Amino acid sequence: MRPALLDRGRRVLLLGAHGGVGQAVRALLAHSVPGRKLRAQLDALVLVDGDAPGSALVSDDGNLTVRSVIGSADDLAWLVREHGASSVVDLSSLDTVDCTRTCDSLGCHFLSTSVEEWPWRGSMPTDEAIARLLPPFPSSLGRRSHLVGSGANPGIVNALVFAALEAFSERAGVAPSVDALALQSILITEEDTTSAPATRSDVFSMTWHPEHCLEELFEPRAFVARDGRVVGLGHRPTERLYEARCGDHLIEGFMVPHEETVTLATRLANIEIGFVYRIPPGARAALAAHPERSFVAGWPTRRLYPPFTTDLTGYDRLGVLLCSHRFGELWMGFHTDVTAGLALNTNATQLQVAAGVVAGMHQLGSRRGVHFVEDLDWRDFLDVVSEALGPPVVVHAPTAPVRPIIDRARDGSFAQREPSFGR
Repeated sequence: MRPALLDRGRRVLLLGAHGGVGQAVRALLAHSVPGRKLRAQLDALVLVDGDAPGSALVSDDGNLTVRSVIGSADDLAWLVREHGASSVVDLSSLDTVDCTRTCDSLGCHFLSTSVEEWPWRGSMPTDEAIARLLPPFPSSLGRRSHLVGSGANPGIVNALVFAALEAFSERAGVAPSVDALALQSILITEEDTTSAPATRSDVFSMTWHPEHCLEELFEPRAFVARDGRVVGLGHRPTERLYEARCGDHLIEGFMVPHEETVTLATRLANIEIGFVYRIPPGARAALAAHPERSFVAGWPTRRLYPPFTTDLTGYDRLGVLLCSHRFGELWMGFHTDVTAGLALNTNATQLQVAAGVVAGMHQLGSRRGVHFVEDLDWRDFLDVVSEALGPPVVVHAPTAPVRPIIDRARDGSFAQREPSFGR
């Protein structure tokens, strides 16, 4: 495993450190093998959050906690200078483009879990947001290392694609390439079964930031990507279900716009790439019961993670599905039970995201300029993830028929297909 390349004092600002993902990352840094290895290499970890307790507090583990609301690039620049930061890890919702520019100008590395915009600017469709960070625009940002999208998805799934190519090639007896494997498509698939008692169908209950999830689900169009080009599917994400394998069984989920579908498509030619997401049962039932609520502001929400909800059951299964014209299908991914998350005071979903953050931090600084997880050493990345989540699961279905993504759409509206849920 390569050591972290965090230089210039190895002082890290962890932004959003007291949010859901921040709590999971802090738990892994303190209690997991890869997290402790990484923490031992740092001179200081500064926990920054607008909701942080107190101000400028030093905890028992030596971390400095700072209460600060970051509303602009100038606010971030002040914090970097004030604390002599060598790296910024953003687990909040700051503008990714502005953060990379600011950090690069100050000689500071930057890592984010996704592509975001300032809340006061309003969100933009995913394909437009990620396009701001694709070549040739970011070529001027080359002083330091800027790793964009190092969470679960984007993040872990990007690395899993290359691991799955090798696993598929071993079973098929051909080279680990798109052409040799005769691939039709690659699907990122996720099934989240997390549930809690007293879940109401008029409340959107989610295992990560509910409002951010709704923003994705209510984007103007579902899309897939091919050769780096976005192809719209003619409907919004919540208006149709798609069938795909997730582990040892099939799921029906939404085709959700995501950054990794676009960045992976710039590397893998002549195939379709999309993300099929089966959201938790309570959230599915709520959307089915209230199809008229097609905007974020219309929804009351519930957070299915500690400390907001601790009585949780279920799992989150996340991976990649390679679909071949000749060799069937191969799925590779991680199955994380809620109990694994609760042991670290988080849930399964956010534990997966945190594993991708820690894996990205291990390689932060290994490349200059703006880059993504598929540009890293994917073996080292997945080694770290596996230390946190356990080994990945591989399922090969050699007789599975090949189906283009458009042929996976299910008939009938989502609202008609989903069962009612307890109020």
